[in-house]
Amino acid sequence: MGFHNTAGAARYQAVALVAAGDRGAFYRCKMVGYQDTLYARSNRQFFRDCAIYGTVDFIFGDSAAVFQNCTIRPRKPLPGQFNAITAQGRVDPSSKTGFSFQNCVVSPAENLAGVKTFLGRPWRNHSRVVFTNTYMHSFIDPNGWVPWSPRDRASPDTVYYAEFGNYGGGAATAGRVRWKGLHLGMSSEEVSMFSAESFIDGSSWIIPRTTNVTFNSSSPNS
Repeated sequence: MGFHNTAGAARYQAVALVAAGDRGAFYRCKMVGYQDTLYARSNRQFFRDCAIYGTVDFIFGDSAAVFQNCTIRPRKPLPGQFNAITAQGRVDPSSKTGFSFQNCVVSPAENLAGVKTFLGRPWRNHSRVVFTNTYMHSFIDPNGWVPWSPRDRASPDTVYYAEFGNYGGGAATAGRVRWKGLHLGMSSEEVSMFSAESFIDGSSWIIPRTTNVTFNSSSPNS
């Protein structure tokens, strides 16, 4: 199944899919847009073997979402823009929301020479995003993450961004931003918190017999 917003980059924000219902599973789906392609708005979602294309903040919202074996494909933005894959919008520090990317591939959809591409930026002060065991092409900016506004020198200390076990030319962490909220040395317990089992209670509703969707319930490093 495909979701394609054909407005083009010049139309700025143009959502291809809004996911707001609880326990939504997307299997082998393709989502194509530019800015704000996938609005993972609220509740719990699971994305497996999907392909997501976009430019600025193209996976955004405040759901609890797990992306397994997905292909993330940044595109060429408007002149003067940079790409940010995620803009997670957690407001409440007690909220169990965030984005967890496991065993995914992050690679350019086209020639992005001269275009800065980041893993994400904080839409809200408690933004939470984790990348584990994911291939990152060398086009990812060495900083990895970027403040919400050019006026900001750093993100709020309250964000939670983490990288663990990633590989590829864009996965090197030596040049990453020095933010208090960026975690580059996760423990096994921290990693397991973002598994499909723990983060979205996947085994209670992602049932292969009835949904035809398989998932890895264990922690991403197992």
